[in-house]
Amino acid sequence: MDTTSLAARLAQAAMAIVLAIVSVLLMLTTHRLSLDVLGAAIPVGLLFGALFQGVVCVFLWAATGARLPLLVLGCLWPVLAIPFLGEGVGGGVLLPAVIAGQVQLSGWIVQAIGVGVPFLVAALATVADRRRSRAR
Repeated sequence: MDTTSLAARLAQAAMAIVLAIVSVLLMLTTHRLSLDVLGAAIPVGLLFGALFQGVVCVFLWAATGARLPLLVLGCLWPVLAIPFLGEGVGGGVLLPAVIAGQVQLSGWIVQAIGVGVPFLVAALATVADRRRSRAR
């Protein structure tokens, strides 16, 4: 499979852009969901977000065989999340820093997941490629 031609790179970037938009919208709207089990609050929104981002990254890697879409996803994620971060119209609603005097860490965690998972998968793919090339 050709992963280095201009057309292949543009297709990889387009896939990453579409999936980044879906990922941001999905993760930012579900990250505060929790489920009470035996008196303990389980952050199912964050767990779902981490699982979703992991599946998206594995899909991009498997579909393209390249690290470019993973890097595009990791770099584009915070850019797409910016409108939801600040104060004002649309901002501070989905990712408020404080609610009723209590610091909201889930907003920071979902951002770390959105950015960190693609770079982690890209790093793991790089290590796997190097091990394969050394074994040859």
